[in-house]
Amino acid sequence: MEKNKLYQNFFFFANFMFLFLITEILLWRDFTWSFLFNFIIVFFPFWYLIIMYLIRKDRTFNLHPLNYWFAFIIILDLGIILNIFSLKYFSDPAVTPLFIVVTITLMMNFYIGFLSSLVFSFYFSFLFGFPLKTFITLFVIGIISAYLSKNLYSRVRMVIPFLGATISQIIIYLIYNNFDFEAIPQVFISNLIQMLFLLGVLPYLEYITRVYSDIGLLELGNLNHPLLRKLSLNASGTYYHSLIIANLVESASEAINANPILLRVGAYFHDIGKSLRPLFFTENQKGFNPHDRINPKLSALILNLHVIKGKELARKYKLPILIEDLIVQHHGTRIKRYFFHKSIELKENLSPDLFKYPGPIPQFKEAAILMIADNIEAMTRSMQKINKKNIEEKIDNLIQDLYFEGQLDDCGLTLKEINKIKNAMVNTILNMNHSRISYPEIPKELLKEVSKNEN
Repeated sequence: MEKNKLYQNFFFFANFMFLFLITEILLWRDFTWSFLFNFIIVFFPFWYLIIMYLIRKDRTFNLHPLNYWFAFIIILDLGIILNIFSLKYFSDPAVTPLFIVVTITLMMNFYIGFLSSLVFSFYFSFLFGFPLKTFITLFVIGIISAYLSKNLYSRVRMVIPFLGATISQIIIYLIYNNFDFEAIPQVFISNLIQMLFLLGVLPYLEYITRVYSDIGLLELGNLNHPLLRKLSLNASGTYYHSLIIANLVESASEAINANPILLRVGAYFHDIGKSLRPLFFTENQKGFNPHDRINPKLSALILNLHVIKGKELARKYKLPILIEDLIVQHHGTRIKRYFFHKSIELKENLSPDLFKYPGPIPQFKEAAILMIADNIEAMTRSMQKINKKNIEEKIDNLIQDLYFEGQLDDCGLTLKEINKIKNAMVNTILNMNHSRISYPEIPKELLKEVSKNEN
């Protein structure tokens, strides 16, 4: 861990020096030691403290600091280089935080987008000699861009932050420059270039870093994805189970303001490991259960493989890092009770640990919701009579079991949120299993009579 931290700090400083050199080269400045000294003393600590704060305090960064840290750095680098090119060909007003702020807000969240705006504004204020006017202008544009980038679910709607940032930048420029319209075309062109660059580069940033925006997640949720097609062909029972789970988790996540898109797409992929050995899972069996012919310990190991292989497939196909988490965490470290009891009946005297899933336990709210939904769907499938009381009782018992097993210790769910999740899932299950009226059979003679009359 200490070695990784050392590499991380070294790479951070190397990247920082790269930015300094690229700034000097692209702006054709004469190198001065005083500028380098000020760059290191003033800007480096400010930038470093913000990054370290995010890694330690922000839950998103905390799950996979290296992935998010790398994404944050590469986006900042690209945005700063874009703006340095703008300075070469345009004037100072063409500088805009649009690319950096919108990209980070889309791929991470509004709060991190807000902080990236602060870093960007500080950086270019430093380049221009710290004029307060520059800092305020860039920071205000950054906040507006971040706010307008929240809850964007299509590439077409990305025109909204572009227009918002451009209009606000033009208004601020006119106020500060006594309504001098000379630089307005430069502002518009600079923002347009950054937005077009964002549209082109976003899918590649997502693929490289495995940090996906909601737009990227929606595109990934296409049921024609090779892994989902393979699942539907090899393990059709698991495939339809995943579709049902997707409906359950989406409604539950909306109830507590979690990420419904991440959960829906994650539900599609959470059991992709089952496509490799489908017949070892109940939903894919057609009258024959291979577990009847092997010992419980081996059965438990085979079930573990669907989590392990699912993780491998997620990495091979570059699925989002959070979907990989959902794959490995949706069973936590629960015991496979059926096989454990079977081993007890066979008097094998084996440790319960041999029958546990590899885990880890859910580390964020979405993973806990998926765990609850996965168990509830399996329970309701075996219920003879489905009504509100029975479902509520099943969910209460399940949550109690998960709580006492310690499966929900690290996910951050509150009791109030758990209750909202339960209510949302109850309603969804009742809607999916609604009763229908029985249609009476119409005598054939009457149907013939009606047919004759129509003719």
